[in-house]
Amino acid sequence: MTSTSRQWPDALPTTNQLRWACRRGLLELDLLLKSYMDQVYEQLTDQEKRKFLTMLDMQDQEMLEMLMGKTNPNDKELAELLTRIRECMGS
Repeated sequence: MTSTSRQWPDALPTTNQLRWACRRGLLELDLLLKSYMDQVYEQLTDQEKRKFLTMLDMQDQEMLEMLMGKTNPNDKELAELLTRIRECMGS
């Protein structure tokens, strides 16, 4: 199943565009997303990158609650992505 981001429906963004999209209104999200971008993003498959873009379409509070484990997504691929992002902070 391919996820489609609202912001980038057709093509994957450049690294600079994506880094800009990772800048959020909450410092906690900025730190988590920057760490993930620096450590993992370039090694992802296109499908995994698209799932990341779908996550970036979320509201900040919703994303933070999922990243902190307070809520869980129904989407298995998204749940795996959130786990990988959390693991980056431990590295």
